[in-house]
Amino acid sequence: MQLLRRISARSFALLVGVAIFVSAVPLAHADVRTEARRHFRRGMQLIQEGQLETGIEELQLAYDTLPHPNVLYNIARAYADAARYDDAAEYFERYLASDPPDREEVQDILSAIQRRIEAARTPETGPNETEVTPTEVETPQLDVVATEEELAALEDSANQIETLAEATQSDSLRARAARLREVARTLRDGGTTGTGEGTGTGTGEGTGTGEGTGTGEGAVPELELGAERDEDIYEERVVSASRFAQSPLDAPNATTNITRQDIRLSGHTNLGELIRRVPGADVMTLTPADVAISFRGFNRRLSPRTLVLIDGRSVYIDPLGATLWATLPFNAEDVERIEVVRGPASALYGADAFSGIVNIITRPPGEPRTDVVIGGGNGGRVHGQVATSGRVDRFGYRVAAGYNRQDRFSREVADSRVDHFFATDDPNRAEERVHINGGARYRVSREVELFAQAGFSDNTQNFQGTGPLRDFEASGPFAHAMGGIQTSWGSLRAFWNRINSTARLPAPSLGSDSLTSQFEWNTYDIEGELAREFHFLVDHNLHIGASYRRKQIDWDYLDRERFENHGAVFFQDTLSIFDKLHIVGSFRLDFHPLLDGPVFSPRGAVVVRPTDGQSIRASVGTAFRTQTFLESYIQLQNPTPVAGVQVVAYGSEPGADLLGLPRLQPERIISAEFGYRFAESDYFDAELSAYYNHVTDLVILSQIDPFTLGEFGSGVGGYDPGTAAFSLGTIAFSNDPAEFDVVGGELATRVYPVTGLDIYANYAFNKTFVTNTQLRDAEERTSRHKFNLGVQYRAPFGLDIGVDFHWVSRQRWLEQEFSAEEGVRFVELEVPANYLINARLGTRLADDRVELGLSVFNLTNNRIRQHPFGQRLTTRWLATVGYHFE
Repeated sequence: MQLLRRISARSFALLVGVAIFVSAVPLAHADVRTEARRHFRRGMQLIQEGQLETGIEELQLAYDTLPHPNVLYNIARAYADAARYDDAAEYFERYLASDPPDREEVQDILSAIQRRIEAARTPETGPNETEVTPTEVETPQLDVVATEEELAALEDSANQIETLAEATQSDSLRARAARLREVARTLRDGGTTGTGEGTGTGTGEGTGTGEGTGTGEGAVPELELGAERDEDIYEERVVSASRFAQSPLDAPNATTNITRQDIRLSGHTNLGELIRRVPGADVMTLTPADVAISFRGFNRRLSPRTLVLIDGRSVYIDPLGATLWATLPFNAEDVERIEVVRGPASALYGADAFSGIVNIITRPPGEPRTDVVIGGGNGGRVHGQVATSGRVDRFGYRVAAGYNRQDRFSREVADSRVDHFFATDDPNRAEERVHINGGARYRVSREVELFAQAGFSDNTQNFQGTGPLRDFEASGPFAHAMGGIQTSWGSLRAFWNRINSTARLPAPSLGSDSLTSQFEWNTYDIEGELAREFHFLVDHNLHIGASYRRKQIDWDYLDRERFENHGAVFFQDTLSIFDKLHIVGSFRLDFHPLLDGPVFSPRGAVVVRPTDGQSIRASVGTAFRTQTFLESYIQLQNPTPVAGVQVVAYGSEPGADLLGLPRLQPERIISAEFGYRFAESDYFDAELSAYYNHVTDLVILSQIDPFTLGEFGSGVGGYDPGTAAFSLGTIAFSNDPAEFDVVGGELATRVYPVTGLDIYANYAFNKTFVTNTQLRDAEERTSRHKFNLGVQYRAPFGLDIGVDFHWVSRQRWLEQEFSAEEGVRFVELEVPANYLINARLGTRLADDRVELGLSVFNLTNNRIRQHPFGQRLTTRWLATVGYHFE
């Protein structure tokens, strides 16, 4: 009730009006994957029952709803079974245009069909047969009357087929387009068209198509068609939980898929915001460019405990231990889907996969498509995107470029402040980024494929630092490149990440240092993996791999330029017993140069499938996070809120050498999880998860160790002319002696009650218990209760609506601050319970080629902070217009 009273009457009335409108208008596709799956299953059932024409219609509806090459294959096969060989040839050609792995086999089928077509049009006369010529057989004539609209549709079909023919260099499609044009011309001239151009041979039992293709018995060999693709091609798939594509029902972890439709209907341009809908996700928007993400607790500024991947490639910024979303060289329009794995995943991905995985899978090269999107809004928002992709034989490509800009939500230091100075050219700016990215794939054979991708962004972004360093700005280029080979036996790939940036405090106090520094970071990775499926007593899906990573950092905040060499080996085997029981065993050994020995990360899971649409899972696993470059090597005169006073910050390595501190140990988590998933129905699915986590050795800043009189006299302490400040002592990173026990659970459902309405809802509970504490009495770092609710709607006349509601209970944060009396101390800060409403209204015009959208973040202008030091969130709207070129 208290929450409802805080929502303005006007905003509440708007939401009620939207709900009434959605319930009143006719409905069309909302969750396109579910809708396509319904048509596909129905079509395949009808075809198996021998109702080919009706089955083909259902498959065509499935393809129109959500295109998939295998649907084209099944349509082609059904047409061939119906002896409609011209139609079968067309659809096999369209299937081949997607460059499928079975290209050679399908080309053989297509050649056989084309021979049948030619045999039907050129009758052969056997030794005991009498050839029947067209003059000897009366060809029935039909008087056909067609409207101009029907003739235009026929000519448009001819144009589309001709375009496909040029893309695939298909002579049969060119001939088909020409025949359609001839039919349209004849009808327009008022002529008549026959039902055929000939019949079969004298002894043949003609099987006529729409163009009179008949054959005699035995005129051509028996047509061997490939097997139907009767697997559920629209079933949801994830690759991140086990490093291979599988149903979420079989995954050993709790998983969530954020689809392309979810992304588009949300209107979000910041990918981090999309994670907010995931059950159990801790999402803090600190600035428009800075979103901190964790799962099941232990979030923080510059969150280091969630590993973010782009197509399986890590974008974790090792020096900071975080993902800066505004550096990524692509827009939301470039994303195919986002896979989220909740819970520890170091057994497969190593260090930093502490609380979960976010794997952003970009749109694949090869889809024949060109799109342009431009938009603008309040808060200095500008959004632009242009992308094109296509295919030339076996080579697929995609190239995209974009631009984004927006201002801060709020300013901590106003222009009128005379006790601060501004070290940045635009103190209002939160994000400005121009980027370009591209990808390519080349299929060498059915079992071998080469791939490459690269991206570049030049960006400026505002983000929250760590410890007593808060409001930061960084500007400079980010670049990445990846290439490799994928085979049926496994893969080999290499990738490179680079940032060359200038970082600073944008508004330091007078008399203090802006801490401007140059930041150059490179990582070089290579990874090989053997992947095989085989049967030995039971079915196995085996993955064995190794990786090497070289890190380099040259940063003014560190003691000197540093290099690190990391290695790892990993193993996983999934045993399938009677298709009802899956046993997963995984482990990984990581070799870190600052640790005394390798880190062992095991995981075990059991998944039971009582029915095809249900699963029960139980798993136990571990994960770890190693210290960042900042935590390892920092040596920095750290300013304090007291003018002219500083403390010297040391990382683990110089701290161990100069101060006699112990080396940092990796943060560790042991987790046990139980889950149940229901996906039996086409109208709803549900998931339940319960977990226990035990967390130790979190890395924190120590208390100030003041300089002694002897150190002041020797010049170690005292006045520093370089920073014009007095150094009072030292602080360093250390392992927290506290231990944390966390219990929690998540309940999620997604409902598709009628065609066109897609509703999701989830609730998460998380409770943390602290033991062995010496520095504080309590710890939460997340809300105990979180609730998400969302609605998506797509109308047949082109209207799109998406509304997301997020609510979290209060949070209590223990943050470290500087006090002149006590030095660095823990301070308890509270974030009240708060809500967030995001919405998008859009319309599609001109056969979905034009799309207009208006998205709103924080619809009710609920001016909250999602972290004690974060900016107060204000309403942001963005209007966009997009055009899709065929």
